[in-house]
Amino acid sequence: MAAPVFSSPSLPATLDGAQQRIRELEQQLLESSAATATAQTRLHLLINQLQEGVALLDEAGTLLLINDQACQLWGMPLPASQWVGHSSRAIQQRFRKAVAHPEAFAERLHQLLVDRQPAYNELVELKDGRLLERDFLPMQEAPGAPEHLLVCLRDVTERQRLHQQLQSIASIPGQNPNPILRVDLHGELIYTNQSADSLYAALCPEEQQQLLAAARQIAAAALAEGTEQKMDLAIARGHFASFVVPLPESGFANIYLVNITARVQAEQAMLRAKEEAEAAVKARENFLANMSHEIRTPMNGVLGMAAQLSKTQLDSRQREWLGIIRSSGQHLLTIINDVLDMAKITSGKLEMEQTPFNLCDSFAQALQPLIHQATEKGLVVAGTPLRNSCSYPWVLGDPYRLNQILLNLVSNAIKFTEPGGRIIVIAREVASTDTSLTVEVTVEDTGIGIDTAQQERIFEGFTQAYADTTRRFGGTGLGLSISRALVEQYGGKLRLQSEVGRGSTFSFTLTLPRAHAAPAPVAPVAFDSGILRGRRALLFEDNEINREVARLLLEEWGMHVDEAENGLIGLDLYRQRAYDIVLMDIQMPGMSGLEATAAIRQLPDAAKANVPILALTANAFRADNEQYLAAGMNACLTKPFEEEKLYQQLKQLLEKAAPPAAYNLEKLRALAHGREAFVIKIIRSFLANIPASLAQLEAAATAGNWEQVASLVHHIKPNLEALGIPDVAEVVSQLEQPETALQAEPSRLVARLVAKLQRALQELPRELPAA
Repeated sequence: MAAPVFSSPSLPATLDGAQQRIRELEQQLLESSAATATAQTRLHLLINQLQEGVALLDEAGTLLLINDQACQLWGMPLPASQWVGHSSRAIQQRFRKAVAHPEAFAERLHQLLVDRQPAYNELVELKDGRLLERDFLPMQEAPGAPEHLLVCLRDVTERQRLHQQLQSIASIPGQNPNPILRVDLHGELIYTNQSADSLYAALCPEEQQQLLAAARQIAAAALAEGTEQKMDLAIARGHFASFVVPLPESGFANIYLVNITARVQAEQAMLRAKEEAEAAVKARENFLANMSHEIRTPMNGVLGMAAQLSKTQLDSRQREWLGIIRSSGQHLLTIINDVLDMAKITSGKLEMEQTPFNLCDSFAQALQPLIHQATEKGLVVAGTPLRNSCSYPWVLGDPYRLNQILLNLVSNAIKFTEPGGRIIVIAREVASTDTSLTVEVTVEDTGIGIDTAQQERIFEGFTQAYADTTRRFGGTGLGLSISRALVEQYGGKLRLQSEVGRGSTFSFTLTLPRAHAAPAPVAPVAFDSGILRGRRALLFEDNEINREVARLLLEEWGMHVDEAENGLIGLDLYRQRAYDIVLMDIQMPGMSGLEATAAIRQLPDAAKANVPILALTANAFRADNEQYLAAGMNACLTKPFEEEKLYQQLKQLLEKAAPPAAYNLEKLRALAHGREAFVIKIIRSFLANIPASLAQLEAAATAGNWEQVASLVHHIKPNLEALGIPDVAEVVSQLEQPETALQAEPSRLVARLVAKLQRALQELPRELPAA
């Protein structure tokens, strides 16, 4: 605001003039005072809006000006105007009470007031923990004028805390024991901590370049995607996990490396150990599979020929010898199965079926031959059957495996009990719910017993209680091991109580899920239903005796059989002739069964490529069977096989491979309401009249007379529907309308219809009663 302008100091000539002049001066004074007050108000408002504290002292140290912010920072009461005019000495006492170090504060303030030199950003620590920053600025309005002192004050507590945190953070990479690298947007390495420098120095020049190249690559990828990256790096002979944090706004990415060499080496060692263990398991499985194959192959010939021999005329002595051969063969097969079962158990590949069955009937059927065997040895057999305590014995499980437990325990009891001894078998229901059945089975004998020290050993594979046990009683020592594993598979525990010379008691408790009762089995009939008669089979088999066994069976069932001693010969035969089914051995010289199967499946002739193939294998692992099925075989049968199982497999495969039926009499029989004579009459009418209609239909189609074709198709349509001729409805619909037929290759449609009807004419006669 401009300073007021006063008039000339000359005095007025008259009194009136003097009074007028006084009034003008008074008015000017009032205006000047008002302007000064306005300026002071504006100044007061301005300094109180500042975020900093401001104070102005004159040369004597008197407070000329102070704002509210300064009072608040020092903890002085408001309003600030009440402190104007106080000397600095008077308010220093308040400052001393607020600061953390009063003496040092007072000494520095005195020095500043005396020296009158500028000072900036000096820190003052308060008792309440705050930190103030102050500036001292000497000011002079004009040369020679009194010097004033301006003091500015700021609260820098939070700023100082953040600064300390930043300093702490900034020191972290240097203190970190793991290597840290920083790469900018241009791929330049702009920072490394001490650990990274040590790592770099330990590398050869080529390895150093590899490290830098890897750092640039992963940093560029992280910056490009804007996301954190994690990956493992192989650096020299070490391994590092890298964590890349992109900071695109700052123009760089941080790479944090963690040495995982020990972990990787441990993982590699574990992997090698795992691979070695798997290789050992695989080698054992291969050995057992080969052993199974080498033993089962001749066993198939022994048991097969024994079965064929039993069908011939033999005297009583010959039949006795034959019985010994078959019994010895079955015993050898049992030993092989025990060894394989033990191998499956130790490798975790034991197969367990889940099928509904009657537990009472299953146990009774399993024990029946053993009871006869024990009686022949002169043992007394007693006990309590499960049916005495179990009213609903239908459960879900594997009847073969459950019976295997019981058979092993009772067989051992018979083996180790001398004639005149006693065996007691008790099965009883322990608990029952709507969803489960719990049973307990106990097998007690009066045999040789087992010493306490040997009781745990007998559950180990290939182990007998005493050194001469195998010589005296035979066996592999696997029965109890298998039984215990099977019981544990079902969640139970096989228990033993025994005393030398007084006998042994084995027991176990199992809980099985309930199952709905299955329908009563159909009475057994002769399995040879004649369905195989006239069918042609190609047998791939390198063993001459096994070829002879299979050929005798197949020819007995009326099949025509060609034999091939290896895969190459078999393929040549298969390409030259038509066969309904192939029986494929797996292990053959030159070309295996798997390779021969693959070659058949790749033939261009679809009918030949899709022939049913039955694998006849001496391997007994389910994984092998799954491999054969995956290779294109339709089913598998393990050697040595039973006649009926082979027959049923062939029957099922041929039925699946057969084309759909040429007719369906369900609708006709429903219409006849049980009058079979009516059905026969319709069939005879169809067989008598359709041939002539087909001849007329083909002649009309050849002549292109589509009106007549439509009429003939409409005429035979009810017969087609009555006899359920499949897949002709669309053809008939098109041929009934000549206009539509002309647009849909009518000759092809007629040919399709004629082929369907001719096939029905060939197959329908079997529905007629024999003459």
